[in-house]
Amino acid sequence: MVKICMLVTNPCINDARVLKEATSLSKDGYELVIRAISNDGILPVQQKDGFCIKRMNRKIRQNTLLGKLSYSSKFIYHSIKENADIYHAHDMSTLLECYIASKWNRSKVIYDSHELFIRNFDNKKNYKNPYFYLERFLIKKVDLVITVNDFIAKELQQRYSLKNAPSVIMNCPSLYNSNEFDTKSELRSKCNSKNVVVFQGVIREGLGLRNLIRSIGYLNNDYKLLIIGDGPILDELIDLSKQLSLDHKIYFTGKVPHEELLSYTKIAHLGLIYPEKYNLSHYYMAPNKFFEYIHANIPVLVPDYPFLRENVLKYGIGLLADSENPEDFAKHITEVFSDRKKYANMKRNTETAKNNLNWENEEKKLIELYSGL
Repeated sequence: MVKICMLVTNPCINDARVLKEATSLSKDGYELVIRAISNDGILPVQQKDGFCIKRMNRKIRQNTLLGKLSYSSKFIYHSIKENADIYHAHDMSTLLECYIASKWNRSKVIYDSHELFIRNFDNKKNYKNPYFYLERFLIKKVDLVITVNDFIAKELQQRYSLKNAPSVIMNCPSLYNSNEFDTKSELRSKCNSKNVVVFQGVIREGLGLRNLIRSIGYLNNDYKLLIIGDGPILDELIDLSKQLSLDHKIYFTGKVPHEELLSYTKIAHLGLIYPEKYNLSHYYMAPNKFFEYIHANIPVLVPDYPFLRENVLKYGIGLLADSENPEDFAKHITEVFSDRKKYANMKRNTETAKNNLNWENEEKKLIELYSGL
């Protein structure tokens, strides 16, 4: 049996891409282990869906030089001990470790670039980043490069003069009937509106969330905002909503189990991604929440960025926002709901999009790529 060793620099609890790939490959007959980082209260070894997650302790902070050297050397040591036939590096942060382990064991190595690791718009700044040269060296040494959309694939090909563009495996959810999920009746009664808009994901910097809060102030009381998720700036956003006297229109769920996420998303009538051109990777993004909105059968209001624009226009599932101004964004929200017939068409079109943008389709591509190694 062919053995795969995946490396990831998080505890691998809710990393949807890693877990979906691991599940699909193990179902296809591969022996698979994920080497991850441990946090307090998390099992060091966990059997899950036909594969094993092994987490190593991180006693030194990873964002220090000593911490990086410590976890890197541990990753290399444990990866070599796995004696895998294929090493799968999730993002640039584990590529060097996978490359060294693959050389030691004379194995294959895959680079799975979830986003652009070198992400400045200004190439002059990129050239000053030592990781630019490390990625340029390693990306030409691996046996397969995969990424999340065609735009990042093209950027990587041009940036590093690759003969072939990386293969694309999108971060789509699995197909399921959304009617199988019960919406949260208590939360639905709190929102109590036909114009509920939702943002979900990690509540962090770089996503325009402060301006999203402010945009709700330009909408009448028929509109409610649901924010699903947890993160570093959650408390700040809760305080901001109170300071702006918007707490009666904005509801925060905090962290929810991933398997229950759709139950919350279905409460809303419009899925939001706020335009904030944080960096080049953000500009080319294909975020999980975009696909999750589609699978919850709700239209979207998203930035006019390449991947999002391509799919919104292709399937007719929403509108594009081109301004970071909160008042302008609020106008876009009202525009979505102003024509109920058009809204119904967008909602209906999400079904077509869902039948194309799903993990069942991406899984086939992943299995085919692995079989070709």
